[in-house]
Amino acid sequence: MRTTLDLDDDLMERLLAQFPDTSKTKAVESAIEGYLTRQAYDRITELGGAFPDMVDVSQENKRLEEERFQRLWS
Repeated sequence: MRTTLDLDDDLMERLLAQFPDTSKTKAVESAIEGYLTRQAYDRITELGGAFPDMVDVSQENKRLEEERFQRLWS
């Protein structure tokens, strides 16, 4: 999508310093992607504890995966 933006010069220079050897387009795309990823992470962490009845099966999954690995290599 083609978009025309009027960006602060200092802000753009700081962004380009974070993404050397890349185009302005790629730098802005990377910054937007990073922002969206951070927002998604924040939304997920806000849900922490929102499902009190959910059972944590991570240890059981780890144990089963280790057993499966042992069977494959025995």
